[in-house]
Amino acid sequence: MVLSVAATLVVGCAHSEQDVSIAPLAPASGRVDPGLGPGTRALSSGPGYKGSPSWSPDGGRIAFTVDGYVVDKPADSGELRRWTTRDFVAEDTEWISDDTLVMLGATPSEKTSRSVYRARAGEGSLELEKVATGVLAMSPLPDGEGLVVVLGNGAYESGLALTRADGKVYRLYTNPVGGRVMALSPSPDGKEVIMAVRPPGDLKTSELRVFDLRKGSQKEITRLDGNQEILGTPQWTKQGLYFVAGKEQASPPVDRDGSDTLYNLYHVSTDGGAPKPAPGVGEDFVAASIRVSPDGGRLAVIGRLNPKAPANVYVLDLRTEDLKAVTTNEDMEIKTGPDDLAWSPGGKSVAIVARGTPSTEPEVRAAPASSLLKDFYNLYEIPVEGNDLADEEIQR
Repeated sequence: MVLSVAATLVVGCAHSEQDVSIAPLAPASGRVDPGLGPGTRALSSGPGYKGSPSWSPDGGRIAFTVDGYVVDKPADSGELRRWTTRDFVAEDTEWISDDTLVMLGATPSEKTSRSVYRARAGEGSLELEKVATGVLAMSPLPDGEGLVVVLGNGAYESGLALTRADGKVYRLYTNPVGGRVMALSPSPDGKEVIMAVRPPGDLKTSELRVFDLRKGSQKEITRLDGNQEILGTPQWTKQGLYFVAGKEQASPPVDRDGSDTLYNLYHVSTDGGAPKPAPGVGEDFVAASIRVSPDGGRLAVIGRLNPKAPANVYVLDLRTEDLKAVTTNEDMEIKTGPDDLAWSPGGKSVAIVARGTPSTEPEVRAAPASSLLKDFYNLYEIPVEGNDLADEEIQR
């Protein structure tokens, strides 16, 4: 069912079941501040479970979730602006214009269902406009044209709908998608979307399909073998489709360093076919979150060079197949939820969510909690252009 109504919300806190982290290595001996490398800038501070960074189209502000509610702030200052009351549980938030946010989440009354809400800055209240209910996933269209939402039609079927930038639903597709759409992203021209689909009766996400938003038709791009699951959101680039997938091992090792499930980065043509390991990353690379750059030519990747290496942020040039590390992390725990990585509009930096290695011993700090960074998940801006990590360039 699709609605367009106003709703006043009230307080809450929950974490998406898809939020996962690549655990850090053991702290380096004698290291005091692990850091993420030169040029890194903190975008938030203090306590709270933060996630889903999203840059405004002009790059002047960044929105994110804190314990489920939504805030934003200028990129160059610490002044927070709240968009929802604390009992709203947001899983994802996205800008669709410089003054409008859309949020995928739920209120206390929506016990098992999620909805998409819309809010505008400067309206003087925390009232949200409900756009659609029973939503499985959402994705903004390019250039602020609107939003694609996926509606759950029971346990074995999904439906798609389009909204305008003002939140009004203007097209409901009658051609359903068999299975549950877990994530989707648009083509650069906004005419199609690539979808990660969990087929009926299948426990793992195992298909990629393209849905044509003009014709309402769909086609299967690839089907994964061996009970593999797709992690996060597939990305549509100038060089084809990229996605992360893997299979859980039957007997996870005792060492819980994140290597019990090894996810790989794959590439497949938009025409379809068997997926192949993405060129340029190396056969031992363990991938997690990915996000295509605004120009469509680069892919930001959070991952490890091998299962025992530290998690870092890399940028893969899709044309030249060059992989470059843009952080020098050794001890930070980097969140790898599907919405915890975001490019700035100009493509010069990315925002991630990370925290220092949690201590197993109690500590007393003189500073107020709001001024502490490494003990809590916080947002960090990582420069991509002009980041001189030549000695960190991947050698193949």
